[in-house]
Amino acid sequence: MELNDILLLLEKFEASDLTTLSVKLKGDEFSAGRLGSAEEVSAPAYTETKPKRSLMQEMEKEDRKNEQRGEAVQEEPAASEENYQKILSPIVGTFYSRPSENEEPFVKAGQKVKKGDVLCILEAMKIMNEIKSSHDGIIRKVLLSDGDMADFGKVLFLLEEE
Repeated sequence: MELNDILLLLEKFEASDLTTLSVKLKGDEFSAGRLGSAEEVSAPAYTETKPKRSLMQEMEKEDRKNEQRGEAVQEEPAASEENYQKILSPIVGTFYSRPSENEEPFVKAGQKVKKGDVLCILEAMKIMNEIKSSHDGIIRKVLLSDGDMADFGKVLFLLEEE
């Protein structure tokens, strides 16, 4: 698919009442989704202050998934969960916590970050997209592991603002 084709699809999608769009054409795949309400659209696509589901449910689900794969979830003990900012995936893609296989992760649980620091990479359509911190704070939990699929709006990190 060419960039012009994708832009045309997005333009048509935006003008429609659809909430999600998935296209497969000649081996290429493209997916898009929209946020649920007008208030959410006005905020940056990768932050959310009000949980749609119980934060505990989301964390327990991710923990179970990682335990089944035999992987440990990076977590830092923290104060009340209401203090967390959720860093959401702005796109559908494959999650990578580090720039390459042999390097250290961009961030770990307990690490201080500043607004604009790179937190991870999401690979979509063979393009590496850096996901940056929207706030200063401390990473309290990394919810995905390398190679996991991140859907649009999926929580990637929990960040405690400073």
